[in-house]
Order: sequence, then C-alpha cells, then structure tokens
Amino acid sequence: MERILTKKRLPNGSGLDRRLLQKFANGIDEWMKVGSSLPSEKPLYGYFSNFALFVAQCLKSVAAGNNPHVAHLILPADRSDFKPDDSNDSRRIDVGLALRGIGASVECVSLGSYADTLCVVEAKYSRNLDENALMQLFLYSANLYARQGNRRYLWGLTICADEVYACMMLNDGLFVSPAMRISELAGRKMLISWLVRWSMCPDDLLGYDPTMHRVTVHSDVDVVGSDNDDVDDIRYRIDCYDDESMETIKYVTKRTIMSADDILGRHTRCFVATRYSGSDAYSSATEVVIKDAWPPTNYPPLEDPRDEIKLLRKIHDTFKNDAPDHIYPELIVGGHVRLDQEAVSAIDTTDAIFKVAGVNRIDPPSDSDAESAWKYQPLRAHRRIVMSPVGHSIKTVQNEAELIIVLVEAMQCYSSVLDGCGVLHRDISTNNILVVRDGKDTIPRGLLIDFDFAVKVDTHERSARPERSGTLPYMSIANILNLDTPRTALDDWESLLYVVCWLATVGITSSHRASDAELEKKPIKQWRIGSPEEIAKAKRLHMHSGDTFKFGVVDEFCEQYELLPRFAIALHNALFDNDKCPGAHLGLGGNRTTDSSIDPLVKRGAHIEAIVANLKKVLDKFKLEALAAL
Repeated sequence: MERILTKKRLPNGSGLDRRLLQKFANGIDEWMKVGSSLPSEKPLYGYFSNFALFVAQCLKSVAAGNNPHVAHLILPADRSDFKPDDSNDSRRIDVGLALRGIGASVECVSLGSYADTLCVVEAKYSRNLDENALMQLFLYSANLYARQGNRRYLWGLTICADEVYACMMLNDGLFVSPAMRISELAGRKMLISWLVRWSMCPDDLLGYDPTMHRVTVHSDVDVVGSDNDDVDDIRYRIDCYDDESMETIKYVTKRTIMSADDILGRHTRCFVATRYSGSDAYSSATEVVIKDAWPPTNYPPLEDPRDEIKLLRKIHDTFKNDAPDHIYPELIVGGHVRLDQEAVSAIDTTDAIFKVAGVNRIDPPSDSDAESAWKYQPLRAHRRIVMSPVGHSIKTVQNEAELIIVLVEAMQCYSSVLDGCGVLHRDISTNNILVVRDGKDTIPRGLLIDFDFAVKVDTHERSARPERSGTLPYMSIANILNLDTPRTALDDWESLLYVVCWLATVGITSSHRASDAELEKKPIKQWRIGSPEEIAKAKRLHMHSGDTFKFGVVDEFCEQYELLPRFAIALHNALFDNDKCPGAHLGLGGNRTTDSSIDPLVKRGAHIEAIVANLKKVLDKFKLEALAAL
C-alpha cells in the first residue's frame, strides 16, 4: 500500500497489478488527509470501502500464487447507509462487510441482510464521537445475533474521521483496539493486519459456531412432508452432544422460535428441529426443541450443580416411571458444546473465546468498587439441550379461558417438579410458559420451560438462598429487593400473579392488545421502569390490600375480560389478603408490619404450606370454569 500511495515501484515478482490497486488508492489517499473531523461522515463510507478492497485485491493476488493461508476475501457492501431487508427496526447501518470465496471478484458485493453480514461498520465525522460510534455499533450488531443462529461472538469496526477501532463483542462486554489513525503509517498497518487476519481465519475464529452448519432453503424440494410456509429460509444442521452418553446426534432445524436479540447475556436461541437422516431436507419426523445458550457458572462446567441439563435429567428420571397428568419438559439430549482445539475435544466456554483475542479472562472481582476492565467477565459454558414437546408462545392462546388453562397446567408442572424433584424454578414469566396443542382445535396444554435460573433445594425446606433472579416485570418484591430471606415457592406464585396482571392489561390477542401509548398510562408500567426500590415500592402499594389491588391494577384490565379479573383477585387474596391465613394477611403498603423489625414478606415464610394450598385451590376452581367456558 505504501508503495502505491508514494508512487514507488512494486517489488518484482509480487504478482500485484498497480492498475487495479491504484483505483482503490485514490480514496485511501483522500482519507489520510481528512484530519480530526470533516463536515459529513458520508465520504468515510467510500474511503473505508476502498481500503478494504485494496487489501482484498492484494490477498487475491497472493492466493493466486497458491498461498493456502488465505481463506476468504472480506468485501464491503455495494450500498451504504442502508436498512437491511431482515431488520425489525428503522436503523440504518453505514457499511456492512461480507465474506466471499477467494475466487470472487474484488468489488463491492450485494449485501441486503444481517443474516449474510460478517460485521457492521459505524462511521462518525469526528474523532470526538468515538463513544457515540461504539454505542451505535453495539445496538446495530445485536441484529447479527438475532439473524445468525450460529454466531458465538461478533466483530465490528468504528470509524471516527481518520481513526478506526476494531471491536470484539462478547457475552458480558467488549474488547476495543487502540485507535488506528489512517494518516499515520502505524495506523494503516494495524488496520491492514486486522483485515488480513480476518481473511486468513477459519470461520470459527470469526465467531461462527463450527457445530452449527447453515442450510439455506432454495426450493420446495428441500422440505419433505411439510408446509413450506412453516420453514425458515435459513436453517441449521446442529451437532448435539450428550454429556451422559458421550454421543453426538445431529438434527436439522425447521424454524427459529427464539433468537438472541441482545448483544449481551446468555444469547439463548431455540429451534424446532428433527433428527438428521443424512439429508438437510426437513422431514415430517417427530419434532423436538433445541435450546442453545451461554449461562454463567461459578464452577467448572461439568461440576455446576445448577446446570439446567442436570436438573432436566433429574426431572426426567423422576417422572419416567410415574408420569404426572400434566406435560413437562422431557430431556432427549443434553450436553456442553464441544470444539476441537489443538487436536483435543474441549468444552466451549468464554475462556475459549478469550484465547482468540490472545488474553486470559479474569473472574470479576468481589469488590464492586474495583477498577473495571473488559477482561473481568464471568465464565460462561455453552450448553445445548434437545427436549420435547414443542410449544408455542403464550400469545397464541385464543381467549382468556385458554390462557387460564395454560397457566394452571404450567403451575401444576411447577408444583410437581418442586415437590417430586426438589427443583425450584425461580423464573415464572411469559417467555417460560408455552402453549402445546395436539391438534388445531384441541384444548391447549401449558408447558413450563427454561430451568436456567432453577436450583436444587431440600424437598422438606424447599427454599433457596437469597439471590436476585428472574425477569422483570414478573419478579417478586423480595426478589427485586434481594431481601435477606430464603427464596421459596411463594416468590414464584407471586410471579404468576404478575404474569396474569400483565397479560390481562396488555391484552392476550391482537384484537385486545393495548398500544404503547395506552400502556404508558397504566399503573403497572411502574413494574418494569425505575430502580429496584422504586419498582418494589409500586408493587407493595398495589398488593397492599384488596382495594388497592383492584383499583390500581385490576380495573386497568381489558374490559372484555370476565374470568381474568376474578382469577387475579383470587390469586391476590390467597397470597396477600386472606384473613384466614396469617401469612397472607400482612399488608404491604408500608415497608414494615407493626413489628418494625420484620418485613411482612419475611414473616409470611412461616406459612408457606397454607398459602400454597389455598393457591392450588384457586387453580382448580378456575381451570374448571375455564374449561366450561370453552
């Protein structure tokens, strides 16, 4: 590059074509002169594209000399400042980079979707906007996780006038390179090294999962015995390893039912799939659900007592010879994803990803005031679970009676798992209760899933140590405040009440669904906005008495519902306002009871059995009413 920019002679035998390189060099030369800012960011799109094409052209020439190290070319999109076709929002990305085979022409390529994008490039007109560029890159790159079910981690670039930063995005943070100033030789060399490194990397070092092979449907012949409208355009052939049998079973997906929409966290994905039979064609064989996630762990992965795989195996072993009346998640395959690293099969963890960056991960310090660094990230283990039956979102219920039946059955499963297996779920939410139907017009069943937050508890004590877990806005008050009191079944039953209230307020079908503007006026919006103390205060006031619950919450339900208001009031009464049960008649309006040293949420722990017995009576009563209403 420097010889072309300074018009010096190219080395003999380099195989490089000055004419081809010169057409890209002019843009690079202009980029070197922009300084710390320019009037608009738009010229940067072309400058960077020219830089990437220059490097790609050099690599293509090297590869023509039978260099085996060049795996692919990194090429920019043929349009800039565009909204990808598969985007669910209005955001526009400045530049997209794509992978192409080494035989591809060195030119800007057609790139219309996040699904086909290697990484996003975000540009700003000033060096001073580096943090702003990084924030936008972070937001836009989340779409790559959402549209690419086989991404383990992401790369990205930001351009701030004449400075470029490379970013590696992980589950709990990101690595940002030093500034690469294009006006300086060292900066240009560094950016070249990043592009060359990506071009020479195998796919797994670019963040793609080598145990998930992308399959694209091009015609109906790829789908056997299935309605093609129900099959994703992009599917995956997935290797599922079982920790117990130590065997790998292959599946091919039909559709994605949960994508990893957030840049941080567990990156949980769920797919409907069938057993792979030697062809990527989707068959009409028995469907299963594959869950792929990166939960944190404080233990070596195989020794983690809170491993969801172990908990599901316990449930399976308990129920296999004495099946309950309700449905439950049945484990088929459960294991940690394994990668071949230096000729050795090893469990895929965030430590393996850190090795790509050439650094060692460090456990977060216990001192919250300790200096933060991107290397302080928890260990996460990559787990993959195959289970049945296949369920659908709780939003697919057709009326309030169906919703009540589904919720009741899910809580019956909850109680059986707690009583029979000693497993406390700790995350009752709308995402974790599914609808299962045996046929189109059949009565729905309720399925409780996602035991990521679950813990094994003593079958007599049935409580877990205090720890905040769960999903807003459904977390119990004690959970939100992380009160120093054991977590029990009452926290999960309280979450059920919040699920009922939330769905009854938001609306369970499209014809009843409240708009965002309408929801902003509802009191329960306070259940998900603000500090933990503010959210807990709002819930205490709403749950304080039958009157405060009715006027502050139930009166805001969709007016078409008749069963749900009575169902919610009955659940509230059993939990908080039952004068026949001391633990459920404590009053939550203030922070304390008459005994200022005891929080009512702590005091009710002495009456768990009586409260739960009343709650189960409520479920039985309303399930009968719901069945009669269908």
